[in-house]
Amino acid sequence: MATKKKTPAPPTDAQRILGAVKKIPKGRVSTYGSIAEVAGLPRRARLVGTVLKQTPASTRVPWFRVINAGGRISFPVGSDAHERQRSHLEREGISLVRGRVNLKRYGWPPRDADLDELLWRPE
Repeated sequence: MATKKKTPAPPTDAQRILGAVKKIPKGRVSTYGSIAEVAGLPRRARLVGTVLKQTPASTRVPWFRVINAGGRISFPVGSDAHERQRSHLEREGISLVRGRVNLKRYGWPPRDADLDELLWRPE
């Protein structure tokens, strides 16, 4: 008798989100909404925030590259978390001017990128 191969379970929403975050190149940032779209979960920006909040610090997910749609860090200004994220971004060469990241300069994916190419290209 032939053994049946188990079909792998489809990735969870959280796995899709974390996979999308891992694709953000060093020196670039993405918004919660853009990550949701890349993960195939349009209009689920809040879910992206929830997943990142629940992800253990020990994982190698570059959470600090995700900012809000206004180009700002979402943590309260002056908080330890805000300072930690700002520090990570600055170490990667991303500058904040008056608390904002220039999304045209540092944003990922580029606005003219083909979503299929971003999702399916080899890593």
